[in-house]
Amino acid sequence: MDFRIDPELCVACLACVRVCPSDAVAVEEEKVWIVDEACMRVGLCLPACPHGAIIAVGDSTRALEFALGHQAVLILSVESAAWFYPATPEQVVNACYAAGFNTVHRGVLGDELVAKQYLDLWTEEEWGTGGTVIRSTCPVIVETIKNQYPELIPYLAPVATPIEAEARYLKAMYGQDTPIVYSGVCLTKGGADVDAAITLAELGGPGRHCPRRRRGPDRPGFCRHPAV
Repeated sequence: MDFRIDPELCVACLACVRVCPSDAVAVEEEKVWIVDEACMRVGLCLPACPHGAIIAVGDSTRALEFALGHQAVLILSVESAAWFYPATPEQVVNACYAAGFNTVHRGVLGDELVAKQYLDLWTEEEWGTGGTVIRSTCPVIVETIKNQYPELIPYLAPVATPIEAEARYLKAMYGQDTPIVYSGVCLTKGGADVDAAITLAELGGPGRHCPRRRRGPDRPGFCRHPAV
């Protein structure tokens, strides 16, 4: 996922600069842009912008191609229930099937897989004796530590993120060639097993099968299943 600043909406108020923990927002006179190489995809800039000038962009084109192939597996984050409300979770899942996804998982499997790994980790003498352990469940935290605080890497739990764990598990279940698409609110890289990541806004595209919560002309989405 990438963040982009719409120059037509940006008024250089610098609200994004004040909240960015990785100093990834560059400013030159009245021009403001996000430096991809420095961005940790934390996303604090998105709600901080009072003018709606910051846009989150995922791999919507690739996700659409995978969906149209009718072979892709979708990992749908649990936050989708709140995002698409008042549509029910069942309606959201059915809309994803209508869009072309072959299988839809609710995104809790990765949490369960990771929880088991942490239980096993606590039994190891090196990690389970009361020392400092930083959970690796959040991709943003992992990337921030690796890039900005390398001295903390020894304290980072050697456990995959839930997205990585679930994608790896699904590849093993459905085949290594099966495309895995993740849709959620946090789209930091999910590892080599995630083939495309899209925002929930991109998932909820126009069409009679798709929930219409929180989308409009500025959030067209890609879920375009023909009417039947």
